[in-house]
Amino acid sequence: MTSPLFMRLAGRSSLLWGAVFGLGLALTGWLVRSERIAWPWDAVLIAVFSLSLVMLRRAALNRAEGCGTATAALKAYNRRALIWALSYIGLLGAALTARATWHPSGPVLWLLALLPSLTIAFLVWAMARYLTEEDDEYQRMRQINAALFATGFLLVTASLWGFLETFGVAPHAEGWWSVGVWAVGLGLGNAAQSLRDRQGEAR
Repeated sequence: MTSPLFMRLAGRSSLLWGAVFGLGLALTGWLVRSERIAWPWDAVLIAVFSLSLVMLRRAALNRAEGCGTATAALKAYNRRALIWALSYIGLLGAALTARATWHPSGPVLWLLALLPSLTIAFLVWAMARYLTEEDDEYQRMRQINAALFATGFLLVTASLWGFLETFGVAPHAEGWWSVGVWAVGLGLGNAAQSLRDRQGEAR
């Protein structure tokens, strides 16, 4: 039986690696916008911080295995989600770099613009596949709740930022940032449910 200490450390590791990834990307975005760094250093930083996703997946699986909730469907979903995240970051970085470096036009520019969005379709498929493969009703409901939380988080954040932008007190944010905001919301939703589970175990 897994010790409570291991469970706490595994949970904290998930939060730690999630924070490293999120804050790392935020820092990189700020450095680029303030023109403190440029290509290729922005790509290097993003690649480095993206490696934390591998550690985040491992920590999340360690916790799930300790709780006895690491179902085959969950493991497959986590593997697909990691593939999606790394593919999205890689393709987005490649598309932005190619546009800034070679200044393409016509069909090539259209292809570069559409390329990163293809991975979003893969994420939607991965989530739908998990919901059909997962036999554990509680785990399935957890994922649905986390996705609902992420969607609500995105709606509130996008609306708030949109109003701030309309009134001229915030800079323009590209639409593709919504993917990152939704992913942060998904992580927060899962973290909130894990905290609730730990509080329930402590009673």
